[in-house]
Amino acid sequence: MEGERKLRLTGRRLVYEGGILDLYKDSIICPDGSHQEWDFVKHKIGYGAGVLPVLGDGNIMLIRQFRPEFGQELWEIPAGCAEKDDADTSVSALRELKEETGLISSDIRFLCRNASIPAFCNEWADIYVAYDCEPSPEGQCLDGGEDITTAVFSLDELKKMIRDKEIIDSKAVAAICAYGFLCV
Repeated sequence: MEGERKLRLTGRRLVYEGGILDLYKDSIICPDGSHQEWDFVKHKIGYGAGVLPVLGDGNIMLIRQFRPEFGQELWEIPAGCAEKDDADTSVSALRELKEETGLISSDIRFLCRNASIPAFCNEWADIYVAYDCEPSPEGQCLDGGEDITTAVFSLDELKKMIRDKEIIDSKAVAAICAYGFLCV
């Protein structure tokens, strides 16, 4: 068909099976007719949720944790994979909010969907904003491998941190920008 220039997947071969991720080699026919092999990372669950915690005074809490892949601590929003018993991604978001920050909220609203790295991975996350967050009686309840600290910022401080490349996590950037654009 004239003008049709689409990639076509003609095959997929598993090259590594992991606990959370599988790595595949995809056979692709490109729009120019050439054949290429591309890497594809399949997240076994495929999706999760993140949440932007807004405190009663309007300030926002972020988490900070060491990411070995980057060799440094990153500012992020509380986030994690969905679990099989989660009715929807808002359940996942509220669980991560409580576990990673020790906060709870009864007012959570959908902000946006974030495809982490769609060029080669199927993972996506629904991003929520949780209003009027307050401390839970249990406090922070981290998973075994987590070492998370928290800090509170104004929206203007967060925007500057994005501009200054202090916040580089795609979920955090998406959450802050969507909140600033859609909610404030």
